[in-house]
Amino acid sequence: MAKKGEKIIKEASIDDEKLQMSIRHNLADEVEVRGKKLKVRWMHPYTEDRITQLMLEDGNDSKVLCQCAALIVLGGYWKSKFLYWLRWRWYYYVRQYTSKELLPLFELAQKKTAQEEATAYLNATILLTALKDTKKQMTKAEAERTLRELRGGSDGKSPRNIPG
Repeated sequence: MAKKGEKIIKEASIDDEKLQMSIRHNLADEVEVRGKKLKVRWMHPYTEDRITQLMLEDGNDSKVLCQCAALIVLGGYWKSKFLYWLRWRWYYYVRQYTSKELLPLFELAQKKTAQEEATAYLNATILLTALKDTKKQMTKAEAERTLRELRGGSDGKSPRNIPG
């Protein structure tokens, strides 16, 4: 039984495992903006830094939204370095996206960022917990008692006729 204030580590659910695989393989989610499907991958720190810089600058808000949308869709450092100038201008001057149209894209990007950080934190915590050298090793008697408890009642005596 866990002590008061001690967090209990639970088994990962299927959804948690799918989320972890999505992060590990940088899988893209799709969002529809004015009939066009755009793919959004997990946010890279470079992308977050660039968006922060844009948000801190004074200027045309519609232009900044298109610039941020371009960064989110491009995702990583190299794509942003080579294609950003073209993509944000395409969104701003040619497609002329509005803030209302870009809102689903920004919501998905925020979700990808928050999930990535939360999942990374949980994975790191679980891995570090497994590395603790102060973990108590079970004795044979403790292991047998735990198995009996799992098979039957909490008192260690099995109500069923299960050997053990």
